[in-house]
Amino acid sequence: MDMREYGRPRHLRERPPSWPRRSEGDGSDSPGWLREPEPFEDDALPELYPGALIMDDLLVSQDDVATTRILARYTVARLVLFCIDGSLTGTRLRVERRIALEHLALLPQHDWERRALERLAMLCREAPAPEIIDAITIAAEAAAKRSQTMGAFTLYRIAYELSLRERWWAEAAQAARGIGQLALLEEAHRSVRLWRRRASVLDRRAIRAERDAAADLCELEGGPPAADASSGS
Repeated sequence: MDMREYGRPRHLRERPPSWPRRSEGDGSDSPGWLREPEPFEDDALPELYPGALIMDDLLVSQDDVATTRILARYTVARLVLFCIDGSLTGTRLRVERRIALEHLALLPQHDWERRALERLAMLCREAPAPEIIDAITIAAEAAAKRSQTMGAFTLYRIAYELSLRERWWAEAAQAARGIGQLALLEEAHRSVRLWRRRASVLDRRAIRAERDAAADLCELEGGPPAADASSGS
């Protein structure tokens, strides 16, 4: 035994952590320390086509009405996604919107989710406005209330990615909190921390952007407003 080893500080004497090597023929291709990603983590559930995760809820749908709801939700999400990436303009946009509304017409007339999705479909334009984020998150909440988790997650993620692209920080934080709540309901604890942390960062960005915008407005108007002369009396 090398006694000089015990003359070193404890943190220098300890060996670095190690993991067992993969045994031959055990069929594992990854080291033992890698964990299975949670569904709400980035790139954990790749999509074969835009909005494909919504269709995963078909695996747990219990009746024809639930199936119709999932398909209608998908047609609206597809409309939103194609609008965002610039694939739909003019006549094509009107045709895709009509298809989405025809699917929604199969749901009960006074259905809350139907109304939310109809509003979202009508807000799909060539140049999206910030109010579309609120419409997307309301539709996501409707899906979450029906325990159709993948539909809710897909909509929240669309809102999050669009808000980041447009630098709508407050809206992005709202979408991130929605995903964090979904992860909490599904007991995906790492994802809860991930999305809550992102929401906090985005909230700070929103506050900073609002402060900068106010400062710019003040500068354009000729400096800060003069103090009220009566306040000193």
